[in-house]
Amino acid sequence: MKQFLFKITLSIVIVISMSCQPRGTSQNSSSDNSIITLEKIGKIVPKNSSEITSSPFGIQAGTLVDSLVARAAEIGVKWTRLGASWSEVENEKGVYSWENTDKAFEIALKNGITPFITVGGGNSDYSKMTTYDDPKLAEIYGYRPEPPIKDPIAMEAFLKYVEAVVERYKDKIDYWEVWNEPNHRNYWGAEPDGKEYGRLLVQTAELIRKIDPGCKIIGGAMAGINAEFTDDFLSVGSDKLIDIISYHNYGAVPEERVYAAIDLWEVINKYNPKIELWQGECGYPSHSSSRDFRGRAPWGLNIQAKWLLRQSFIDTYFCKAAMSNYFKLVHPYGKGEKQARFNLRPIDKIFGFPDRGGSRVRTKGVNEKCLLTNPDFDEKPGFYAYQNLCAVWKPEYKPNVVDYKMEVVDQGIFYGIGEEDDAFPSVPLLATFSDKDGNNLVAWWLPWNAQEYLPKLAKINIEMKGINFTDPVMLDPLTGEVYEIKVMNNELGCIFNNTFLADYPFIVVERKTIKTN
Repeated sequence: MKQFLFKITLSIVIVISMSCQPRGTSQNSSSDNSIITLEKIGKIVPKNSSEITSSPFGIQAGTLVDSLVARAAEIGVKWTRLGASWSEVENEKGVYSWENTDKAFEIALKNGITPFITVGGGNSDYSKMTTYDDPKLAEIYGYRPEPPIKDPIAMEAFLKYVEAVVERYKDKIDYWEVWNEPNHRNYWGAEPDGKEYGRLLVQTAELIRKIDPGCKIIGGAMAGINAEFTDDFLSVGSDKLIDIISYHNYGAVPEERVYAAIDLWEVINKYNPKIELWQGECGYPSHSSSRDFRGRAPWGLNIQAKWLLRQSFIDTYFCKAAMSNYFKLVHPYGKGEKQARFNLRPIDKIFGFPDRGGSRVRTKGVNEKCLLTNPDFDEKPGFYAYQNLCAVWKPEYKPNVVDYKMEVVDQGIFYGIGEEDDAFPSVPLLATFSDKDGNNLVAWWLPWNAQEYLPKLAKINIEMKGINFTDPVMLDPLTGEVYEIKVMNNELGCIFNNTFLADYPFIVVERKTIKTN
């Protein structure tokens, strides 16, 4: 497996250095369509999470195995989402089990990663079990207990469990998230109702705040981004109690979430502009055979890596999220498991189970959104891509919106992009970040459906106002290779002529801000 993955990564290097002819020292006019050459200066050196003071990037580990959680620290992430599920903590009425949560929280903290903890989930000891009316959906999702807010006795038990969790961990944990995807029928355990969730959130947040006044409370944890649902749960008083709203926006391309995020911010600002926004859980499968969210064809190891990189910039720049958490590191079981199929039509037996627009078609098997393979735990290209992104990031970087213009010089294989096509996803995107010392990070990409291989990249000219570079270098985060890049500075800003454009971000930073070998 390691040899196979190495060949894939190597092929990307060949594409960039041969098919696209690595960029040259010559920076010519926009009419120049000559071969670009690049001088490679080395590879970026990864950083362990323990070496990084802060970062907006996280990963959900999906395991309590110490050696595997340590692999998350090798990426350089600073956040992870962990659960203290009600039904797992209290799997017998009145008896709380702490073995798994003790271990999980301790492993994350000792590896330099900050956990945020999800409390919630129904408990069948207190609430009746329900499922979908649609037999196909019932077959996929199974049964879930109703939310405790529907029954006073269940709610009393739920709050006792929350109290026990927060009391036990308040000296170690600073971030508490209330429920998982309450706007999703499967996870809420009933038809979603924003005001109903809001009442549960208010009672839970009041209790947590009483026990741990200095903590941060996260609400929402929404499936997707739902402004109307958010309006409902904020309208019943939770806006005064929570610090953060989180979302989980799975989709074919991460850029589509930006439109919904704008609507969400309008709701947040209406109630409490001090509330932060987080992306708390989201990833993309490398294989079509994935359980849970499946995405749309094509699938591929490099496609997954590109999606991850694009998500990271979309969340932190365009969605204005203070944290972006990838789902997930590893799924250590499930290989070979198949979903039961009792409701197939004759045509389904020929074409396969009907696609659901990228939504899950099964809950059995391996979750291929992971960055480690199953069962070998080898690194996929996305593991290294995330590692490279974390290594290039300075803790002080903040979004810095600048005026810019991008001119397509050569379309490469992206047919039709340029002046003739002014519609999403054929308009190149650019994200800019700066620190207080004047160091800048710039990333640009084309938000097409990602391809596994690119035989020829596009070329563009980039003109940015308000920022300059002194000694820039360009990082290809898929490979970790760092290249020389020439800049033209003037009194208005800077210009990069004849540079690459691909379906994933290239990154330019000051040479002094990174370490290469």
